Amino acid sequence: MFDQLHRMQLHRMLLADLNAAARIDWSRAAIDGSHIDAKKGVPAQVPRRSTAANQEPSTT
Repeated sequence: MFDQLHRMQLHRMLLADLNAAARIDWSRAAIDGSHIDAKKGVPAQVPRRSTAANQEPSTT
């Protein structure tokens, strides 16, 4: 099973391939930094509200 590093590498490779094939419309892209702590803030991890449509357990 892939660990987090391999998933990130695979994701970057997929984005690079799709970008090279002009299959990504970057004008419609959005950046979500909600999983990154503020540089001088948040001394500890805090629970974050799920943005999932349903509250079923993840299968991934």
